[in-house]
Amino acid sequence: MLAPMSILSTIIVGALATPANFLAAPLSLGQAQASGVAPVDQAVAPMGQSQGMASSASVQAGWVWQLKTSLTDGAGGRFSMNRGHVNASAQLALASDLDLLIGGRYQRDNYSWEDIASPWTSTNTTRFEASLKWKASRQLQVFGGGMARWAAESGASLSDGFSGGGAIGAAWAFSKELVLGGGVGIRSRILDDPLWFPIVVVEWQITERLRLSSRLTSGWANRSGAELIYELSDNLDVGVAAVYDYQRFRLSDDAPISGGAGTSETLPVAAFISYNVSERFSLTAFAGATVYGRLTGTTQARNETFASDFDPAPVLGIQGTIRF
Repeated sequence: MLAPMSILSTIIVGALATPANFLAAPLSLGQAQASGVAPVDQAVAPMGQSQGMASSASVQAGWVWQLKTSLTDGAGGRFSMNRGHVNASAQLALASDLDLLIGGRYQRDNYSWEDIASPWTSTNTTRFEASLKWKASRQLQVFGGGMARWAAESGASLSDGFSGGGAIGAAWAFSKELVLGGGVGIRSRILDDPLWFPIVVVEWQITERLRLSSRLTSGWANRSGAELIYELSDNLDVGVAAVYDYQRFRLSDDAPISGGAGTSETLPVAAFISYNVSERFSLTAFAGATVYGRLTGTTQARNETFASDFDPAPVLGIQGTIRF
């Protein structure tokens, strides 16, 4: 079931800029087995190792609005942004203890500026990813995979906006209620040095209806953060979410920073409501605000010529998911 997330800053910071959401997806626990067998049997969520070698797939689509806010550095100015995305993913069971996960995402970000020359306008991002998840034991799961990404302003060559990377990690089920894990990854960056980053995995069933998860499904960017989810009923969840969103893209030759790179960093915190319309279709809506935001522009010589934080901005979003 779809849901957003919690404000655990240690988890947010520890999971910055993962190259693929499913590489950092947590384990979810199944039912206890017969006497004499370990009381946990887990799968990787949201498309993890299943019993009986089952396969599954899902398609998500959504839209996010970040309303107008003011830049706080330099010459000032104001901007707003809206984002649409389509995401498809599938789990293919290769063996009873091994899954292949594949996914793709297209995203378009549209920026509107006031009282400042537009550093960039609209950006397009396409991402493909694949990973393997191995159920090494009833309590241990190991995961690893890679990602290829193309991100560029409209009018720039997508090939110039290529970046790639990979990650590896593991998660351990301490009980039916608590799974913790972590890993490490690396990704290249446009006109910048490669980025090494940690991965944090958390799945904690705090009470029968309340859980904390590092799995992100709120629809902002599905990147890094945590969710605190309360199950009101079998079909309805509410909660809070915090997501760290990092976007870096190639700028067009017509941009003020010709052929350079732009970067957007945002930390939105939002409340959400998520409803299972049917067994296969879910809707999530959320509203909140960015508590941190920064924009930067870098030349082809890797010199930063534009940089500014921006004031907190209201954010709204909606996302639908179809499961197969």
